Formats: sequence, C-alpha cells, structure tokens
Amino acid sequence: MKQQKRYLFVLGVLAGGVALTGLLSGCATMEPKKAPTMVPTERGTVVYLEKYEFKRPPEGWALMKNVEGGDFELGFMRIEKGDFPTQTTFMFDEQPYGSSQDLGKRADYYCAKFLFNSGIEAKVTKREKATAAGREALLLEMGGENPVQKEKAKSTIYLIKKGNRIVSFVCTQWRPLTGTFSEEPFGHFEAFVKSFKFLKKDFYEQLEEEITKAGL
Repeated sequence: MKQQKRYLFVLGVLAGGVALTGLLSGCATMEPKKAPTMVPTERGTVVYLEKYEFKRPPEGWALMKNVEGGDFELGFMRIEKGDFPTQTTFMFDEQPYGSSQDLGKRADYYCAKFLFNSGIEAKVTKREKATAAGREALLLEMGGENPVQKEKAKSTIYLIKKGNRIVSFVCTQWRPLTGTFSEEPFGHFEAFVKSFKFLKKDFYEQLEEEITKAGL
C-alpha cells in the first residue's frame, strides 16, 4: 500500500467509469445480473465475494474494491465534514511493505516506508503484540504532519501472520493541520478487524499445502 489518499480520486474515476460501462453494455447485451459484492448474514456481518466475512462500517462509508494491479484487496472510505483532506480510509492489504516473514523485521521496514510518499514524517507512537482476525499480529500506531501541504495523518496498523506470509489491516485518518482527529472511525475499523474471517484459502496457502504434501 503506497500513498493511500492519492488513490481516492483515481478510485472514484475508475468506479464511475466501470459503472457507466456496465450500464451501456447491459443495455446492448442484456447480460444476467452479477451476484452482489457483499451479501448480508444473520450474524450482522457481510460476506465479500465469498472470500471474506466481516462487519462493515455504517452507512456513509464507500466500498473501495481492488482493481487489477491495485495496492490493496478491499477497504472503505468516508469523506467527513471539514476542510480538505478531512477523510478516513481503512483497508485489508495482502501485500504490505517488505518481504520478511518475521513480524518484527517486517514492522521495522513497514514503519520506514509508510506514508513516505505523502511527505508525512510519521512517528511510531505505539508498538505491541496483539491478536487480529484471530491470528498473531503486531499492532502499530503512527502519526505525523506535512507542514508544506498543511495536513496531518494518524494511523492504526495490524501486521498479521497468515501462514508463511504477512498481511495487514490499515486505518488512516487525514486532517488539515488545524483539524481534530476523531476516534469514531477507528472504532469501526477495530470492529472490521475483530470480525474479519478468511473463508477460503488463498493461492499461497494452497501452494504451501501442496509443497507440504509433496514433502518438499
């Protein structure tokens, strides 16, 4: 995941283009409707593309879906009241910065790269062992300012062990330098992470199983 907020406009344009294309092609071909992206359950959660289950944030949060070559799997965004850039995003990212399979080493590299392209001088304010999505994790809290752009950011990150890989959940809140951070969006993020379930084994987990079976 690179510079989160810079993708928001691009994602909006892509979403609008996809919706328009779907409308026009639907009129021409009358293709059958696709299954909904998120299906509600009786447990107060949703199932996303039959791959994940989680508690989604309340109304007012827009779904951000991965596009081919994108930097995250899925997430949510909310534009909040206030001067630009008053907004919050949170997401599940399958390929966080770095390559180490060790949580501590991965966190060191991640902290050095996170928000770097935005000009934010991010500092780690909290780092501790945790459990997230039912798995071993490392919790990071970071924040910083960009005096030139007159903006600041505050983030909560979970780096999680998933088989032999490390994935992440990230929530970042943006504010003008004079703005005030809000804890409410972080509460929705925590509910998202706490409820998150992996319903299917991904490609890498299947590959690991095959390698184990083959005795390699």
